[in-house]
Amino acid sequence: MKNWLLAIRPKTLFASTAPVFLGLAVAYIENNHLIPIVAVLTLLCALVLQIASNLANDYLDAVRGVDNEARLGPTRVTSSGLISLTKMKNALILTLGVAFLLGIYLMIVGGPVIIFIGLLSLYFAYGYTGGPFPLSYNGLGETAAFIFFGPIAVVGSSYLQTHNITHLAIIAGMGPGFISACILAVNNLRDIVSDSETNKRTLAVRYGEKFQRKLCITFIALSIFTCLYLMITYHFTWIFPVIILPFLFHKTWLQILFRPIDAKLNQALARTAQYNLIYCLLTSAGMILSYKL
Repeated sequence: MKNWLLAIRPKTLFASTAPVFLGLAVAYIENNHLIPIVAVLTLLCALVLQIASNLANDYLDAVRGVDNEARLGPTRVTSSGLISLTKMKNALILTLGVAFLLGIYLMIVGGPVIIFIGLLSLYFAYGYTGGPFPLSYNGLGETAAFIFFGPIAVVGSSYLQTHNITHLAIIAGMGPGFISACILAVNNLRDIVSDSETNKRTLAVRYGEKFQRKLCITFIALSIFTCLYLMITYHFTWIFPVIILPFLFHKTWLQILFRPIDAKLNQALARTAQYNLIYCLLTSAGMILSYKL
């Protein structure tokens, strides 16, 4: 079980669940109610898709032979031999199958829009590392994280409840999108040496360490500007605690900006994922409270 937990990477799963909470908050504001079974299945499907993406990353990186002794991240169980290629492949297929089965009901509820989003998300779970043009190998990891863990996650979650794509859902989705992009950017900063040795052309490899450090903090700043926009445009006064939130994580941002690239960046990754969850929960609560008052 310990090895499978290493492969699933529980600390990264906030990236998939956090924007769903935000999407549900948007839906509640739009409809003044939620459909519980749809909300629960949306959360479960997002969670399973994230697990599938992590398993695919572990499996396909092992197949490509890109994990080496220079890697600073958590143990890759397939490349290290803790789980065989066959077992990991079967687990990946099973997880994608579970995500598809969970998604069938959501596709029936949501119609063509959710069918499109669902199939696109299934592709992303695999295509982030696999396929003829793996996104993470071609400098598109941060962009993909922004899109799928931001606007698509929030818009999809709210659409399942309201059957409307709203300006509010798109803008609100940008917040967790920027933070998820930061998580990927920190990941690529940590792995800059091992990625360059294996010809993995991330933005960090292409543009260097200084660029990547600044990119991480820029994403965090953009998440706060998104929050300010929501406050001003929609009069969501009670989301003001989110503006203070980055200061509570100042040690993490300083570590990303100035500290050496070593295994301690794994802590920064975990803290940024926590920041994402708290950001989404506070924004969701603040939006609903502002709407009710």
